Amino acid sequence: MKSAVFSIGKEIVSGIVLDTNSTYVSSYLYHMGFDNRFILSVDDKKEDIISSINFVFDKVDVIITTGGLGPTFDDITLESVAKALNRKMYLDKEALDFIDNFYTRLYDEGKIDSPGLNEKRKKMAYLIEGSKPLKNGVGAAWGVHVEKDGKHIFCLPGVPKEMKPMFENEVVPVLKSLTNKVSVIKEIAFGINDESVLGNFIDKVMKSHDVYIKSLPSGFDNKLMNVRFIAFGKNQAEGIEKIELAIKSLKKFIESNR
Repeated sequence: MKSAVFSIGKEIVSGIVLDTNSTYVSSYLYHMGFDNRFILSVDDKKEDIISSINFVFDKVDVIITTGGLGPTFDDITLESVAKALNRKMYLDKEALDFIDNFYTRLYDEGKIDSPGLNEKRKKMAYLIEGSKPLKNGVGAAWGVHVEKDGKHIFCLPGVPKEMKPMFENEVVPVLKSLTNKVSVIKEIAFGINDESVLGNFIDKVMKSHDVYIKSLPSGFDNKLMNVRFIAFGKNQAEGIEKIELAIKSLKKFIESNR
């Protein structure tokens, strides 16, 4: 299955904050057997989020967004995704009660100056119609899981300490039910330093083996070059077998060139 990962926020596209969310999520997806096709950083502007969702919607099976679920004016991910999917927003009573209790607890602990709800806090209780709420075990903003036309869209918080547990506890179990593949990655060094020559051998191996192969040059002063092999299989053993056969084939081509 194919996937796409979004990191949403002006602080991301402006380079003020380093985006670690997309690396974390896409790496997790890849190891679960998903073919992640896109990582997109998008400004927190409604038209940009909508057009980006529309761009990938027909190209992938799973879309995961991070960021833009909070109480401020520019936290507009859910309403933008809802618009892209032609869905309405609704006030979720359970989410509202959770947010009320969340801020009241912080007030009782002396961490904030006012308890309960205000308009900005209430904003986070509006979720996408027909979605499954994803509960936040750390912060106030809940995420959502929306299905449309066989596609799965997950919207998660942008704060890593909130996003990671929500992803692992709420999203990963769903993803595991969607794929029956795993990925295997192996990197080894070969006795060749000319990528233009090695690239020709890699092309030939990839035509006869169901393995993605990427050369990793480090300069002509080094007599060795690392090569990364990635394969998908029903299990680890199948992926390893594919890679070992590809490695054997590539070694033969390199040795025949000497």
